[in-house]
Order: sequence, then structure tokens, then C-alpha cells
Amino acid sequence: MIRTKGETPAQYSDVKNVYEHVIRIRQRYLKGISGSLLDHGFGNGILSLYFSREGFDVYGVELLRSPFRDFLFDNTVIRDNFKFLIDEEYAIPFPDSFFNVIVSNQVLNFIHDRENIESVVREFFRISTPGGKIVVTIMSEDNYLFIDHGVPPIPLRGVVRVSVTGRLERDQMYYRFEDSADVVSVFEKVGFVIDDLGYFDFKLLDVRCAKHYIVLGHKPLRE
Repeated sequence: MIRTKGETPAQYSDVKNVYEHVIRIRQRYLKGISGSLLDHGFGNGILSLYFSREGFDVYGVELLRSPFRDFLFDNTVIRDNFKFLIDEEYAIPFPDSFFNVIVSNQVLNFIHDRENIESVVREFFRISTPGGKIVVTIMSEDNYLFIDHGVPPIPLRGVVRVSVTGRLERDQMYYRFEDSADVVSVFEKVGFVIDDLGYFDFKLLDVRCAKHYIVLGHKPLRE
């Protein structure tokens, strides 16, 4: 079911329910910026809806094949702007220098091959306007999913099988970056300038570390 403006659940209409780090980035790093924005890995559409209401022309691609049934539409979001990629397709179907902002929130770890991760980041560079901003969050190497639930042998860098039982069941493969320098190198390699590298951490009770890096960068005005 595709929800329209009158059907959007109340919990999603309040921007306080959007990730706090995303709101902070909008208010500080993306302050005064508008234009076209790519939501890379749009999921249920909550970030697309938020940025659309912030005045951006929002587009999206999703790596996981799933219907739009849980996607949150209202009359600020244009459905035709959102595309599903086929399996193992990492080219982003938009023209060169198209996006003023690219947001990829907790997506790159789901790509299991380093070469494909680098291909996606090259695509980010290709479709960014000169001066365009990127906002990317990535699980850190010491995230509890790797440390507490990774199935040995766990590489310093590479694909890790994560198996969680109990309250939150999970059996999935994730890509583990070696450290913050490894994360930065992926973006600098293709030409991005890193403006800042921060992090957020959902550490809580039995979760010792749920750290994610926040990569803030831009495409130079001149290559």
C-alpha cells in the first residue's frame, strides 16, 4: 500500500523521529543548501520524506528488492523519482553532475565486495555537482555486531557474517572497514574532499558499542 498525505502515520510526520544525527547535519552542514538530493538506500522513505519537507527535490535508489508498501509518501514526494536497482547493480541511473547532495545512511556495509563499494563511491562522485555535498554513515570496525556477533574468523577488513539470536534475530553479511582511515581513503581515492569525520553511537545497556562513522565531504569545484 502506498500511503498518501492523509494516511502518513503520525510517528513519521514529526521530524523529531528522524535520526538526530541527520537533523543536526541538515541544520549545520547542509544549512542553506537546496536543490536535488539523492537518498541512497531509501528504505521506508523516512529520510526522503524529511528532506522533501525541508525543500529538497528528492530522488532515491534502493539496493534491496522490496515493494513500496512501507514507503512513506505525501504530496511533496514524487514516486517516479525513486528506483529499485537489480541484484548486483551498482551504477546509479542518474546523469552526471545531477545532485547537490547525496545521503547514504547505513548502506555501504551491506555491499559485500570492496570493488563494488568503490564503484558506488565513484558513482557518487560522477553524479555530484561540483561543490556538491555527501553525507555517508558507515558501521565502525568496533561495532558490537562485528565484535560480539561476528562469526570467526573475523577479518580486519572484509566481509563478516553476523549472527544474532534472542530478542533481535539476525543472520547477515556485512562489510567491515578496517578503521576510520580506511573509510576516508575510499572517498578521497575518487576525488572527494573530506570536510569532517564524526560518529554517532547507540550504545545502550547490553550493546557495548553501536558506533557508526559520519563522513561529510564535497566534490571540488574543479577536478
